[in-house]
Amino acid sequence: MRHVFMDESGCLGFSPGGTDYFVLAFISPESGTTLNKCVKNINAHLVRNGWNPTVEIKASNVWNSPGNKDIPATYKYKNNPTEPLKFILEAITKIDSYIEYVVIKLDTVKIKTAPNAILYNYFALQLLKGPLCYFPAVDLFVDRRNREYHNLLKFDGYLEGKVGIERAEKGTPPLNCKIHHLHHNSANECKAEEKATVEFGIRGIEAADFACWAIKSKFEDGNDQWYKIIEKRIRWKQHLYF
Repeated sequence: MRHVFMDESGCLGFSPGGTDYFVLAFISPESGTTLNKCVKNINAHLVRNGWNPTVEIKASNVWNSPGNKDIPATYKYKNNPTEPLKFILEAITKIDSYIEYVVIKLDTVKIKTAPNAILYNYFALQLLKGPLCYFPAVDLFVDRRNREYHNLLKFDGYLEGKVGIERAEKGTPPLNCKIHHLHHNSANECKAEEKATVEFGIRGIEAADFACWAIKSKFEDGNDQWYKIIEKRIRWKQHLYF
């Protein structure tokens, strides 16, 4: 079973004040257990150094900690977010894994009237076709989204249908894929027997979040220092509407 953890960075809203780029990225480790342990240690390190455990550990929160009143002044890196970000990205990069991403330049997307979820599903398919068409079995963990306010095929069905056709055309067996939709507090809402799997998924999505943020920083802010840290793990990239 291949583990794939996907997250997003940016906004598909096409509204004033939004982002210029939208990024989807996944990280797929050779050992999900090793990545899980790495992220668990990262989180423990931040908490030991004063991070407020009620605040989600994700790249944007770490970067914006100086202005976040929910993160106490006693947090060791309160005024120096560069240090923990470098530590986190380097730790994730040490894990035997690969990263793939798709980045969309939003001002050149022509169909801006389509529901955001439809565009999201299409872009996610472009990213995920590789692992879903190649591996015989995939455990896919994605950040839970509540924006599918449309009557067309939802995320799971859309992916499974499109990938099913591609696999059939290639003469490969049907996809064995389980899709998990999780969010930061999912471990507090699930059944006891599901907690270990849910926490495993949340930590993997956290790793994908940091990779996504590093990639988006390169395009949105023109700052590639974070991208350079993870670059050796990037195996495939796609730039759309450039």
